[in-house]
Amino acid sequence: MKFYIASKLENYEQVQYIRDRLKEQGWTHTYDWTQHGSVKSISTELLKEVAEKEFQGVKEADVVIVLTPQGRGTHVELGMALALDKKVFIWHENDKYFKCTDDTSSFYWLPNVHRLFGTIDGLIKILTAK
Repeated sequence: MKFYIASKLENYEQVQYIRDRLKEQGWTHTYDWTQHGSVKSISTELLKEVAEKEFQGVKEADVVIVLTPQGRGTHVELGMALALDKKVFIWHENDKYFKCTDDTSSFYWLPNVHRLFGTIDGLIKILTAK
C-alpha cells in the first residue's frame, strides 16, 4: 500500500512515527516532507520543487493520512487527495474536528473521508487492518 501523510511541520514526530510503523508493515511512503523541514524562507525554486514532490506524493498514494491539527498546506493536500478520489483518513486525538462546530470542514464529511480519533497506535492498527 502506498501512503502520504499530510500535517503541519510541528507534527513531524507523529508523522515519522506513523511512517516508520507503516513501512515496517511493508507500506511505501510516497514522499517524506519531514526530511527537509520548513522551506518557506529559503527560495522560490525550493518551494516549487517541494510543492511538486508533495503533489506527486499525493498523486501516487493509495491512501492519504491527514493528521490534525493541520496547517494551510495540509488542506491543499487534502483537496488534491479528494480531487484525485483517494481514500483519506483524518485523525485527531479526540473528536474535536468531527463535530458541527467551526473546527470542522464540510469536506471531512465526503464519502471517501474516514474520520478517526484516539491514539496514534490505534490509528496505525485501523490502517493496517484495512
